[in-house]
Amino acid sequence: MRALLPFLLVGSLAGAGCAADDRPDAIESRPSTETPTVSPTPTPPGGLTATPPPRSSKERVRHLGIDASHHQGTIGWEAVANDGISFAYLKATEGATFTDPMFATNARQAADLGIEVAGYHYFSLCTPGADQAQHFVSVIEDAPSGWLPPAVDVELLGSCSTPPPREALLAEIKTFLEVVERHTGQRPVVYLFPDFEEEYGAAAELSGYRQWVRDLDGRPERDWWVWQQTDSGSVDGVDGPVDVNILFRREVVAR
Repeated sequence: MRALLPFLLVGSLAGAGCAADDRPDAIESRPSTETPTVSPTPTPPGGLTATPPPRSSKERVRHLGIDASHHQGTIGWEAVANDGISFAYLKATEGATFTDPMFATNARQAADLGIEVAGYHYFSLCTPGADQAQHFVSVIEDAPSGWLPPAVDVELLGSCSTPPPREALLAEIKTFLEVVERHTGQRPVVYLFPDFEEEYGAAAELSGYRQWVRDLDGRPERDWWVWQQTDSGSVDGVDGPVDVNILFRREVVAR
C-alpha cells in the first residue's frame, strides 16, 4: 500500500487539473469580422489646427489725461506716458492772434509716444468768433488723423473788461464752433469754466456739443464727455501741479 501511494497521489492530482480548453491561458480573443467605421477629422484649409476665436466685448474704459500749455514749461512726455496718461488737450491758440509757443512741440512729442492729442482754443469774449476760429484752425490744420476732437475753453478770466450781452456772446461762440467743425470735420468739445457758466448759463444752449466739465468736488451732475477732476494733479514729467482729466469710452476688450 505504501509503495502504491505516490502513484495514486500523482494520478489523483493529474485528474483534478483543468482540461486544456478550460484553462484561462487557452482562451483566445477572436477578432470581429466587421470593420468599424471611423469618421475622418475635418482639417481646416492649409492643414492648420482650428482654434476658437478669442472672446471680446465692448466695455467702458477709463482714460487719464492732462491739459497743458506753455505755462507748464518743458514737459517730459516719456515720463508722462509712463505715468499712465493716455490723452492730452494742449493749448494751441487764444483770441485771433496768439499761438501757444509750446503747442507744436508738445503735440509732436506726445503723439510720437502714443498719447492721443488734441488742441484747444482759449476764447476771447470780445473778439469775433469767426476770426478766432480761422486762427485756431490755421494752427491745428496739420494735425494727423486720429486726433481727439478740438475744444474751446470759455472763461471770464483774462477776457475783455466789458463782455457783450448773453445772446450776442452765445452767437459768437456758436459761430466759432461751426467754423471749426466745417474746417476740421470734427464736432468740437466745449469747456465752460464755472465762473462763465454761472454768469451766462450757456451749457444748456450748447448741449448739442460734447461737454468738458470742471468739477473738483466730485463727479459732475450734468452730462460730460471729459471730466476735469483736479487742477493740482501730480504727474511725472510735469513740473508743478497740472490739470488731470478723465474720459470714458466704449472699447472692444479681448477676453
